[in-house]
Formats: sequence, C-alpha cells, structure tokens
Amino acid sequence: MPARRLDRFLSANRELRNFLERVDGTVHGTGDVGPGELRAIGRLLEAMAPELGEASHVVSADAALQAQIQEYVGNLRALQASLEQVRCVMFARLTQIDAARQHMDGLQGWANAYRQTA
Repeated sequence: MPARRLDRFLSANRELRNFLERVDGTVHGTGDVGPGELRAIGRLLEAMAPELGEASHVVSADAALQAQIQEYVGNLRALQASLEQVRCVMFARLTQIDAARQHMDGLQGWANAYRQTA
C-alpha cells in the first residue's frame, strides 16, 4: 500500500508541476490554461484529498513518501498563489477588452455621424 500511495503522490506532483508551468505561461502571456485543464486539476485535487488526509495520520518511516507529500503540499501552496495571479491577469484582460470595446463603440459613433453629414 505505501508503494501505491507513493506512486499516486509522484503522479499528482508531476501533474501539478506541469499545470503550474502552464499557469506560469498564462501569467506571462506565453500560453493559456483552458477550462478543461482547470476541471482536470480540480478532479486531481479532489482525488488526492483523502490520500493527503490519510497520509497525515499515518506515521511512516518511508522517507520517499514523506518527501512526495511535502512536495505535494508545496505544490498546493504554489497553485494557490498561481491561481491568484491568473485571476489578476484575467481581470486585466477583461479591462483591456472592455476598453477596446468602448473605443470601437466610439469609432462607430464617429462613422455614423460622418455618414449622416456626408
């Protein structure tokens, strides 16, 4: 059982690291994270919650498992911070889109006024 638990944490950490890299790309404008990826990471977190709960109650002498659990916790903290950054980026993009829309509306008004006077 500890070997299977170690494998699950290794896999989860690998997925979280990959996701964090994609989130970093989103924050820096070199990539995007889609809704499917967010759902997938949500499912991973849901699946790992009982594992983490069980692991916190079991005193294990397995140093590799303990290291993976610590990495997982660190990845969760990094994920929380990264998702906050994504939220800020999305808000900034929404603001830019709104400003562009207002600009286009203004140009449309000028075009309509020109047509009426020409």
